[in-house]
Amino acid sequence: MNVELETAYIGIDCTAPAAMAGYLQDVVGLMPGEPRDGAASTWRVDGKAMRLWLQTAERDDAACIGFAASSTDAYQRALARLQQLDVECTPLTTAQKTLRGVQDGVAMDTPWGVPLELVHGLADAATPFASASYPEGLVTQGQGFGHFVFIVGTAEDYEASRRFAIDGLGLKLTDFLKMPIGPGMEMNVSFFHCNPRHHSLAIGFVPMPAVPQRLHHINFEVARVAEVGMAYERALQAATPLANTLGQHANDGMVSFYSISPGGWAVEIGATGRTVTDDWADVREYDRISDWGHQPPAVLKQLLSADAPAQ
Repeated sequence: MNVELETAYIGIDCTAPAAMAGYLQDVVGLMPGEPRDGAASTWRVDGKAMRLWLQTAERDDAACIGFAASSTDAYQRALARLQQLDVECTPLTTAQKTLRGVQDGVAMDTPWGVPLELVHGLADAATPFASASYPEGLVTQGQGFGHFVFIVGTAEDYEASRRFAIDGLGLKLTDFLKMPIGPGMEMNVSFFHCNPRHHSLAIGFVPMPAVPQRLHHINFEVARVAEVGMAYERALQAATPLANTLGQHANDGMVSFYSISPGGWAVEIGATGRTVTDDWADVREYDRISDWGHQPPAVLKQLLSADAPAQ
């Protein structure tokens, strides 16, 4: 598959960086990175120097996300596409490039409310990736570190986000979800790919007057379902709140679970993710999130109580 972009990194605004660092290391299983100016801590998921950093702030949400071009030529093509749409791109400062470990890059606003950075030349780490939680490493080669999912509250922002992803970034629609979530209310989600990963970006729309937090979740894909199960047990042992129990998604086939970070946004750890090809022709509407599982803990508790034998 011709790959021109992949997910590069995410910066996180954080009100409790120490608690978040403990969660990322002990529950999620990431590897601490080298200290960098401007970051409370940095984190690795593969051979790159950094994929995630925390910065102390008065809120908990994504500060920015990065997409890396696969080559200088791909970077120039992506810039040209943005310029044709009159997207205002601001060059990263020297300090920003140093923090992110990139050769060059630009930042831009997005309709979903989180700045996006287009970069190239993502730096390799000086030492091999080593995590006791994932001895086989995470799935990143040619795909980036995982995916991002953001929430918008209006139909206008949703449509603008879809157009920006396709026309501005050059992503392709993989599939989409329309699902009732209450009386007269529907959730819509569009999933976009730019490499073999089923989706590198997804935008969800839930009607609401104000979106309290733009970042819904980030995903880390691991090599084996067993590693998903062990991460699930780490979350349970640490009494980490769960957003969704173990389950398998209908569209990307990923077996995963979602835990809630100290910042309120979620982390999905999963395996067996479906991949796409250049001739992808399965763009279709789904009416459910999962084939099985992924229940909110409260729903699962109700189900177990209902199935319990009478005393």
